[in-house]
Amino acid sequence: MKIAAISDLHVLPDDGDKELLTSIKRRVEEIAPDVFVIAGDISDRIDVLSDSLSQLKVESCSNLYVAGNHDVWFEDDKSTTSLDKYSRSVGEVCSKNGFKHLPDFPHIDGNTAFVGSIGWYDYSFRRFDLEIPLEYYEQKEYNGAVWYDLFKIDWDYSDVEATDLFNRKLEYDLSTLPENINNIVYVSHHLPFRELTVYKDRLPWDFHSAFMGAQSTGKILERDQRVILSVSGHSHIRNMVTIGGITAITVPLGYGRPDQDKLDSFVNDAVAVIDLSKDGTSIPDFVKGDLCADLSYVALRR
Repeated sequence: MKIAAISDLHVLPDDGDKELLTSIKRRVEEIAPDVFVIAGDISDRIDVLSDSLSQLKVESCSNLYVAGNHDVWFEDDKSTTSLDKYSRSVGEVCSKNGFKHLPDFPHIDGNTAFVGSIGWYDYSFRRFDLEIPLEYYEQKEYNGAVWYDLFKIDWDYSDVEATDLFNRKLEYDLSTLPENINNIVYVSHHLPFRELTVYKDRLPWDFHSAFMGAQSTGKILERDQRVILSVSGHSHIRNMVTIGGITAITVPLGYGRPDQDKLDSFVNDAVAVIDLSKDGTSIPDFVKGDLCADLSYVALRR
């Protein structure tokens, strides 16, 4: 089985990223995968998410999506909550545009299942040696550095409770898969393994790293011997690690945009190609690091 995967497109509104979307679709069509996976963060605007998915859908394969935290940020001019967006609106938009929203229900392809979740964070990725009191993580602010979910997420839960809720749904999905499933691909936005997180020994970077994911999610995956691959986004530094029998990668594109003549090369680096076979998981030419490190950034916040 061949998988094409990408995340964190952070699409500009008003067709500002039309060429980017066209290039991504063209690249995926060249790869000719069995499954095309996007691991979240297209837009906080549901109309931009819908339009982007319609442009990205590849007719020759299964198209799968998992919402990211930006996708469920509430919109100031609408009454829809983050929970409404995650549990209803994103799934409706995916279905309308030929994608399956994996957190709603798994995707089965032969003896392989794709199971998805937004994931979340419970501060278990924090650097304990920094001795930053827990309440600063709970309030998402430390010495002027703010994690922006503070202003745009309105769960009726604490972050720890939200993590537990999403973990319990993941455990349910794993427990109800058909008996013939031998391999499981987990797709999430937030990271399930601390080892995927990049620390830089400086603030506020290492404070923000606490919001990358939850170790409890990874433990669920490790307990299920069928899980062979984890695909995530969220961290804008691409990474690949092996945890037991699981190959875990992050596949973000990010906020940067290259010059037009370098766009296709940029996209080729951003779309990961994953081969699953009886011999194991192969990810040839996987590009690590921050693809946007030397690029000008687009401004998305209004």
